[in-house]
Amino acid sequence: MHGQWGVKVEYHHFLLDEVGQVIINDLKKLKKKHQKKEAEVKFYKGALVLIAALFLAYVLFFTVLPYRFYYGSMISVLINNVYHYVFVGVLATIHYRLKFLDKKAEKAEKEYNALRSEVIQRTEELWPEGEKRDNRHRFFREMKEKYDINLYYEND
Repeated sequence: MHGQWGVKVEYHHFLLDEVGQVIINDLKKLKKKHQKKEAEVKFYKGALVLIAALFLAYVLFFTVLPYRFYYGSMISVLINNVYHYVFVGVLATIHYRLKFLDKKAEKAEKEYNALRSEVIQRTEELWPEGEKRDNRHRFFREMKEKYDINLYYEND
């Protein structure tokens, strides 16, 4: 929808009262927070896999292959190489950071879904009878297209 000067105006400014706008703005913030946490989790999972692969390649090329016929020497190199401990420490740190971020992402998702469910359940209050209620499908479509927030039904 365009205003009189060609400025794009979002439907929900016309279709919701102030309380509804606050709730929708909070919903957008929670969706953004959830997406940010999911992106962080994805990044750390990738980093964990990459560093684990590098560690395995390092051990293979610098320990296993050169000492493949000398098991005692191989074990000695595995135990006495400080880089192995650094790799293991980095992997452990990333693993625990990933667990922490995964819990944060799960919490952000629960908060977002709780508020989204509340909006869906309070549809009658937010869009009372009349013109606003008749045009709420435009608002729902805008929220789905622009913000990937589904307000049509609770199970997303």
